[in-house]
Amino acid sequence: MAIPSRVQELNAVVASDCAILADLDDINFQEFGKRWTDIDRKTPGAIVLPRTEQDIQKIVQWAVGSTVPFVTKSGGHSEWSTIGSNGIVIDLSRYSSIQVDAEAQTATLSGSVLSKEVAVRLAEAGFFTALGNGNAVGAIPYFLGGGASITTSTTGFGSDQIVSARMVTAKGDLIEVTQQSHPELLWAIRGAGQFFGLITQLVVRAHPLTALGNDKGVIWAGSFVFPLHRAKEVALVMKDLMDDSRHATAGLMMIMAPPPARKPSLIIAARYVGNPVNAKEAYKPLYDLQPLVIAGGEVPIQNTSDGREAIGAKGDFKRFGVVGLRRFDVESFLKIISLWNEMLAECPDAISTAFNFQWDSRPPRKPDFDSAMSLHDIRYWQNNLIWHTDPKNRAKVDEYNDKSIAIMRGPDKTEWADFQNGTRTGPIELRYRGEAKLERLKHLKKEWDPTGIFTTQLL
Repeated sequence: MAIPSRVQELNAVVASDCAILADLDDINFQEFGKRWTDIDRKTPGAIVLPRTEQDIQKIVQWAVGSTVPFVTKSGGHSEWSTIGSNGIVIDLSRYSSIQVDAEAQTATLSGSVLSKEVAVRLAEAGFFTALGNGNAVGAIPYFLGGGASITTSTTGFGSDQIVSARMVTAKGDLIEVTQQSHPELLWAIRGAGQFFGLITQLVVRAHPLTALGNDKGVIWAGSFVFPLHRAKEVALVMKDLMDDSRHATAGLMMIMAPPPARKPSLIIAARYVGNPVNAKEAYKPLYDLQPLVIAGGEVPIQNTSDGREAIGAKGDFKRFGVVGLRRFDVESFLKIISLWNEMLAECPDAISTAFNFQWDSRPPRKPDFDSAMSLHDIRYWQNNLIWHTDPKNRAKVDEYNDKSIAIMRGPDKTEWADFQNGTRTGPIELRYRGEAKLERLKHLKKEWDPTGIFTTQLL
């Protein structure tokens, strides 16, 4: 039976304020159906918008009992929050909240609360936590999927912040996941949480703003712009700078053609954690190169991702290609500049694509517990932003991304690592490294979701 014809069944289960959109021509259906990326975007049979945790549980129970597949949508940035006409999207847009407990130094996040709101509310209370570069990214899936952070060397990854959770299971039960009630499941959701159930709520650690190394709650953020023909001299300087752990530097070396001029450039998007007065000393080697453009200054931690609305816009073909690296190789970096130029010559619609090398001069802070996260030994990343508009070039642009990654990580497969929420098609042992860790995750998947209600990953 088609999903639209079953809406009445679902209506009888949920509260009256739970909207169910099933008319493909309805403007609300079309608006809620948009995602950050159009890669593999499908049209669902219905979009369901619960306002309460109780309704979320009832929707899962109905879907499981009716053998209706579903996916969950929070901020709408995941490539995998899409499903065809035989299934439904559980859209958490109307279920969202955050409560800060200053005494416990935690924050309780519910539903689709976005990263920007988390950052602002925490800062108002004198805290911050591990968050990434996207204001409109759903905070809960960010934490569950590992969560590469702008403060990784200070806080650790996003998943390291998870204290406890509330989860709807594949059986439709709503359970508390704590160190006392379900320690094994808590171990798993810290880095692989999207595969075991629908997480309705997370409690995460909050850190005092003073942990940023100053009394203002700020980091230093800046940019250095160079023409591409100076890439070798810049890369040689950056190699030493990125390995200098005396200074808490981090950021991206980006091969890109920024708007509006779209002139191919090498842009260093730089950060410094500590006293912002010391940032100029840390980045003196770059200042000495006399870039075309220099900009930088202290930024409140909750505002570090502001001004990125363009990259957060919905639509077009976008994805991140993220793999861990052991080192920065100058010659390999120069090769991917040539590859990027070749890509634009063949696929001019990929002008917004950027091949990016990401660094942190200090390793990620390790938590005092074990978890599914296996990337604490990585402080270098190839973090490409793939962004193009012509569907005919879909495979070609991905091929260029794959080539750039192959060049940067080299032939030694023992060094390869994938960011766990960056792909669902690559070898899973690169995302969850270590045979014992992977086997433990697979065992827990069979225990909690043996039929793959929440994806077939780990089965």
